[in-house]
Amino acid sequence: MEDVTLSRGDLRMVLRPEWGGRVRELSRAGRDILHPLQGVDETFDPTIWPKGGAYPLFPFHNRISQGRFKWDGREVQLPLHPHEAATVHGHGHKLPWRIVEQGPDMVELRLNDKGDGAWPFPFTAVQRFQLTPVGLELVLSIRNDGDATMPAGLGWHPYFTKCRTVRSDAAREWAMDEHFLPDGNWGSVAESEATTRYLSDWSRVDMELSDGRRLTLRAEEPLSHLVLHDPAGAYTCVEPVSHLANALNLRPERAADRMVGLVPAETLRAGVMLDC
Repeated sequence: MEDVTLSRGDLRMVLRPEWGGRVRELSRAGRDILHPLQGVDETFDPTIWPKGGAYPLFPFHNRISQGRFKWDGREVQLPLHPHEAATVHGHGHKLPWRIVEQGPDMVELRLNDKGDGAWPFPFTAVQRFQLTPVGLELVLSIRNDGDATMPAGLGWHPYFTKCRTVRSDAAREWAMDEHFLPDGNWGSVAESEATTRYLSDWSRVDMELSDGRRLTLRAEEPLSHLVLHDPAGAYTCVEPVSHLANALNLRPERAADRMVGLVPAETLRAGVMLDC
């Protein structure tokens, strides 16, 4: 099982493509930026995935209630997560990815899905990581490889080392139920002690780690949504994503809140920038 190590200056990243295209470690000068994957050197459970590093969200993020939705008159049933009445985070992070290009400070990973398993639409997903003098640039993309329009979304799920503060310029906060499913209603963003929050209409997140270091996360369209998950413990998740959770069943009015309908051969692409 081969790891990929990238470095630029004192910035270091370790990835394991076979484990769902995951980042295992991101550090600067030997100090962790992401909460590293620990104690998982030989085994990987693709369903109860490890809480650390970072992983891609394809072909959707977060939850689809009951794993069911309708698309172009078609009834779709997806496999449920064993501990939830929902399908969670897509399946791109459960499958092995392959390296298509690599250099000292960059790597491009690709996943070709035939649409005959956990998602009934064929697609190709790409993650391109590039270390820079100030941090990390990540480009995510998904292409419809089928002959019919496909719903598509994407995102990134990093586990940062524990944050002391997380502040964004998001304009909307979405209400959710006890199953972490939005109800379609939103309000202005206010101070909150909630462990999990769904925000949107953002351009920047500033984080202060528990040791005082500062990070800034930015993203390009269509990553207009943001999931914050800050449980008690060793990590804080700040996830740039392209649509509202359970959007396929909510059918939001705004295009920015919906999953994209990709026509055959069309590609959805977005960039994430982390200054660290």
